Amino acid sequence: MSILTFLLLAVSFIALHQTIRNRTFSKSFLLYLALVVSAFPLAYALYDDAKHPTADANIGLGLAFFLTWGITAGVAIVAFVKYLDKRKKA
Repeated sequence: MSILTFLLLAVSFIALHQTIRNRTFSKSFLLYLALVVSAFPLAYALYDDAKHPTADANIGLGLAFFLTWGITAGVAIVAFVKYLDKRKKA
């Protein structure tokens, strides 16, 4: 499940990268930096869960998944809207 989440997050950021009109190094760098920053909470929660397993429910891990899914959905929606706008203008 976590690999699929990371994959969908990366695909949504790549789709957003494809919709940028004037791609410069700094724009690409900032976008991929945002990808790493948005993946960090889930990666840390997974690491923490592996190092310190508990018998009860891990609320922090669930919240990290929800945060990552929200970011993924937001980026995917922005990429889709920018794609439609780019296609309409062409």
